[in-house]
Amino acid sequence: MTTTPMSNTATGTQLAPKTGTTGMNSLNSQDFINMMITQLEHQDPLQPTSSDQLLSQMSQIGQMQSSSQLQTTLSGLAQQNQIGAASALIGKTVQGTDSNQNSLSGIVTSVQVASTGVSLSLDNGHTLPLSGVTNISPGPATTAAS
Repeated sequence: MTTTPMSNTATGTQLAPKTGTTGMNSLNSQDFINMMITQLEHQDPLQPTSSDQLLSQMSQIGQMQSSSQLQTTLSGLAQQNQIGAASALIGKTVQGTDSNQNSLSGIVTSVQVASTGVSLSLDNGHTLPLSGVTNISPGPATTAAS
């Protein structure tokens, strides 16, 4: 995919092209504003864009920003929920399958948070993704000192 830079004659700035195949998910509000400016610069003077259309486009940009912020917030809340659920498993015996479909079991000693998700560190040195847990049971009984 080859692109050429566009110039914004109204502001004298050059708009940087997007390269690659990252898709629509990589566009942000500044990209849409740049496209609107370019559209206005190249519109037919005999049939100019109506103010209703411009307001509609600005509204859509605002909705896109709100949706993106909501998605980010919900992702953060979901991760916090997973961390809370995982921390409640510390000291308990869990069984499940890891990412290679190997069956694992052990006592949860700690919780790890990585870009791939929340995982549990077991007393036997293995790591079990929280999503792979299939069984939870109380940890080993401890005897109180007399």
